[in-house]
Amino acid sequence: MSNLAYLPGHEPEPASADAPRGPQLENGYVRISHEVMRALGRARLRGSEYPVVLFVIDETWGWHVKHKILRTNYIAKELGIPVTKASEAVAELIRRGVLYRVGDSQGPIGFNKHHDQWKAKSSASKTVKRPDPKSGMIHENGERIVHENGEQTTHQNRESNKDRKDRKDITPLSDQSDGEVQHDLEKLFDRFWQAGMRKDGKIPAKEKFFRLVSGHADPEGFTEGLINDIKIRLEAGVPGFSKLHPKTYLNQKRWLDDLPERCPHAAIIQAWNEELPAHIEKLSAEDWTPESNAFQTLAASWETFKTKPRAATGKPVFTEEAEGVAFYREVFRRLAKVARIQTEDAARWCRLSWVAQKDVTVQIFKGEIA
Repeated sequence: MSNLAYLPGHEPEPASADAPRGPQLENGYVRISHEVMRALGRARLRGSEYPVVLFVIDETWGWHVKHKILRTNYIAKELGIPVTKASEAVAELIRRGVLYRVGDSQGPIGFNKHHDQWKAKSSASKTVKRPDPKSGMIHENGERIVHENGEQTTHQNRESNKDRKDRKDITPLSDQSDGEVQHDLEKLFDRFWQAGMRKDGKIPAKEKFFRLVSGHADPEGFTEGLINDIKIRLEAGVPGFSKLHPKTYLNQKRWLDDLPERCPHAAIIQAWNEELPAHIEKLSAEDWTPESNAFQTLAASWETFKTKPRAATGKPVFTEEAEGVAFYREVFRRLAKVARIQTEDAARWCRLSWVAQKDVTVQIFKGEIA
């Protein structure tokens, strides 16, 4: 009972049963300690990093799990931000140890509550092109070195080299000359150029590469990451990737894209060679290069079967690599029993490049190819 008295005619309106109640705890909530919340406040997260952290906490702790598979395109959609922003935020948060990933680059993501393990944010500031003498040199940690009295000794924050030697939170200045730095960048670019991408537009690609690497805290590690990413995408047969210009790859930051499912081409080709009759074309895994349409067709079909739920069951055809190889082997066995395959004429049209098409694979498995 309320003890408040109201003047006649000024009584409050009775609450409607249909009035919206707003967010309620019974609809779900996240338990998080004050210590962690204050640590997040002190972490100086930038741009999309803070909403991404809160989203990961909600998707994991909010459902009483430590980590969960969260694709960057899903995070971007739910937060209403570009995919590239979500990818950059996740990568930086993992680098700093605020988030962690279990397993490979597509593994589950979790929030690291041990805030004493978090790393400081990068001290890199906006950089300018290295060759411009008016703007100064770009230090390896991304800060600009300003010319003063003809000597490159004063930084944007007016610190001298001597002052910086006593600081522990930055990378020490390199003793290399401009010529030595340029030589190191050339060597890094040569490694990137030989990673397997299309050999086209070398000069613009080199200029873009230099701009990216010069301002990076770990140029060699960054380059190695690009090389590994390129090899993974080529081996996976990402459609159109083998024809992508290196400069486009760098401009669009394609290394931040979600990695595709790896297709075990060699194992599937081996199953084909073993299950089909002797007169049917035998293949070598070395013949199926990422540049070929057949390679990419099989890769696309594999990813669909492994990740897309079927309408009948709500589950993918398979979820593990071994299951997938066994599925294709069964498809080849069923194809081998088709009467037309037994004729010598079948060698003209019965090829793995045809069977690798998703719709054809399904038809064979269902027995609709006769």
